[in-house]
Amino acid sequence: MRLKQPRSGDKPGSFRDDLRLSTTEGASYCVMVGVGQEYFVAFALALGFADERAGLVATLPVFVGATLQLLAPWAIGLVGSLRRYMVIASSVQAACFVPLIVGALMGSMPLWMLYAVVALYATINLSQGPAWNTWITTLVPRRVRGQYFGKRSRLLQGGVLLGLATGGLILDRGAADESEPSAFALLFVIACVVRFAGSFMLSRHSEPVRMPPGFQHVSPVALLKRLRTGADARLLVFLLASGMAWQVALPFFTPFVLNHRGETYKTFMLLTAAAIVGRMLVAPTVGRLAQRIGARQLLAIGAVGTAPGALLWWVAADVWQLAAAQLILGMFLAAFEIGAMLMQFETIPERERASVLSTFTALSSLAGFLGSLAGATMLGVLGTDSHAYLLVFVVAGVARLLAAPLLLLVKPGPSDPRPLATQPVRVEPGAGTTEQPTLPAISTPQRDA
Repeated sequence: MRLKQPRSGDKPGSFRDDLRLSTTEGASYCVMVGVGQEYFVAFALALGFADERAGLVATLPVFVGATLQLLAPWAIGLVGSLRRYMVIASSVQAACFVPLIVGALMGSMPLWMLYAVVALYATINLSQGPAWNTWITTLVPRRVRGQYFGKRSRLLQGGVLLGLATGGLILDRGAADESEPSAFALLFVIACVVRFAGSFMLSRHSEPVRMPPGFQHVSPVALLKRLRTGADARLLVFLLASGMAWQVALPFFTPFVLNHRGETYKTFMLLTAAAIVGRMLVAPTVGRLAQRIGARQLLAIGAVGTAPGALLWWVAADVWQLAAAQLILGMFLAAFEIGAMLMQFETIPERERASVLSTFTALSSLAGFLGSLAGATMLGVLGTDSHAYLLVFVVAGVARLLAAPLLLLVKPGPSDPRPLATQPVRVEPGAGTTEQPTLPAISTPQRDA
């Protein structure tokens, strides 16, 4: 299925103005991610919910959101403008923080409401990716895309770290003054304000084409039929299995650090930042390594290297050892994530990429939820003592190792030497940022701005 022919928009503005606006808006988005989204699970713990229920805040709403985001193409068509859709979506995303602010000030909030708010936030967050990637292609000239998106990616990582540090310091001060709920309210106010500011900046972008032509649609059923012969479907099976294994432990990093180990919010912020720094340190080296040994080999290194990551949390005797474990884990996660992205671009045809990756996002969130449900069940049955967490972390590591041989079934396609530009879409406590590829920097453009 193909989308209708593009409809014209307003006259193109200065592309330099659009680049500045895009960079500033992206940085504000990342501050929101670092200061707001990063602390959703910690907020659930502060409201008094059990470790296993709080941990599911990181996966259950995301699964719901990933499923609902499949309706994004319909919603974009209904609105009739990529810019208008992005402005509306970002405004709704900012508004999601309002009930969280109220709950923080009141010191209580029903669990179902917390799940619902985060699910709406996740739906908006995930649905903006395809719209933004399509729209930005019409704004950034082809000749500057690689350089521009590379610099933009580094600035966005800085925005995440700024938001993360701000949140950790505010919560640490709030805990010391016994004003923890008010501290969370301040975090969510900052996140709300910066996202509304980002919405305004989006409205100031130009829109030379309202609805550019889309890519070919591949249904989930058609994708499943490729399991026997399609490299793209086999790759997605490996990534789903590996992601499910990882989510057995990852959502419970926050309860493990704050409740079980009794660390401060400042320490929690530093540990998450360590994983982000680890990713940033090796990202350029990992890109060059992929060109030398191939994306599949890089992905295998990342898969095996991250397997014992959760177990290192349990083994670490003090905060510095835990920070070192996070730094190393971030390095291997960079190898896994970049290897996975490169493999996706090698095995998934460009005309189908947006559709296939949208389906994969929904399936990946389902796999992550099922993995986290397994971890929550173990903690619910065994309790949240040291031995229960050890079992969860060991199961996660073993399952990730068992998923690794599935990669042998994937035949890599021709490699692409072009640099890979990414941008953060969320922060996962214990793993740092989750990145998505910036498609205009690596795809053949529909048109030049």
